[in-house]
Amino acid sequence: MLGLVTTALATSIDATAVGVSLGVMRVNILAACLVIGGITTVVATLGVIIGRHASVWIGRYAEILGGVALIGIGCFILYTHLSAP
Repeated sequence: MLGLVTTALATSIDATAVGVSLGVMRVNILAACLVIGGITTVVATLGVIIGRHASVWIGRYAEILGGVALIGIGCFILYTHLSAP
């Protein structure tokens, strides 16, 4: 239960940051919602389909693989921000 609450809180903080950023940048909100929603739908659907088939091969290692991928993405973003002039 605590994990679910933590995930919900992190998602809310992320959504707030994105909302404030879009407002500050004066982005067309309708277009942004359509693009974000469309991409999210496609990626989530592909994730479910691929996950259903990949679970046979990678099984319990899927969480480790996902964690390593997220750590890699986080390190890349950190490096990009720290090396920017």
